Amino acid sequence: MLSVLLSTVAFALVDAAGGPPAPTPAPVRVAAAPEKAQPLIVAAASPATEDKAAPKPVFADLSDQAVADDVLRYIEGLTTLAGTFVQTAPSGAVVSGKFHLRRPGQIRFDYDDPSPITIVATQGMVYVENSELETTDSYPLKKTPLRFLLSKKIDVGDATLKAVERMSDSVAVTYASTDEETEGEITLVLSAPALAIREWAVRDPQDGVTVVALQGVTAGGAVDNRLFRAPDAGGAFIND
Repeated sequence: MLSVLLSTVAFALVDAAGGPPAPTPAPVRVAAAPEKAQPLIVAAASPATEDKAAPKPVFADLSDQAVADDVLRYIEGLTTLAGTFVQTAPSGAVVSGKFHLRRPGQIRFDYDDPSPITIVATQGMVYVENSELETTDSYPLKKTPLRFLLSKKIDVGDATLKAVERMSDSVAVTYASTDEETEGEITLVLSAPALAIREWAVRDPQDGVTVVALQGVTAGGAVDNRLFRAPDAGGAFIND
């Protein structure tokens, strides 16, 4: 079931949107499907030099569980975020847009033209509007990867901590679920040691990986209530 949600909610894989792909400035690369447990995203390799030692990874003195706990506490402490995003689908197609987040429970993704997709999470539901088809689908928030960003108190539930990857200026934490309704993996990538969310990646049961990289992020600002209006609570989405 998660594979269906990921193809629409995580996060609108709109290969059919057309248009030239935008360049993605994501600072990390997606790893190939592994045989052994490892995160979806790993640090980009740096050329080795003889006269320069490799930088020390962050949080080297903390256990994986301690790092993961710190990451979840950071997310739970967020209030609002706003900025732009670049999304890379499993096929390699790249789309971009704007996002607004207000915790707990609310987020909005406005995809740039020519994509017809708008995604709004509010009141425990995720709505996916396709203006071209004039359709709106809805899904329980708790059954989507967005629960890791929006739950007031993040409960990993059936998910288990799969891997923690430490880099010199960032950390990647991967959770995996084997429940048939939420099967898949999510990796959260944050700048470190001062934690700030940078991107996330979702792997579906077919090993397709969707990466969402955030850019120009502003934290703590005011967000208009109208942005999170659900279709059944006020009609059409706001598109200004």
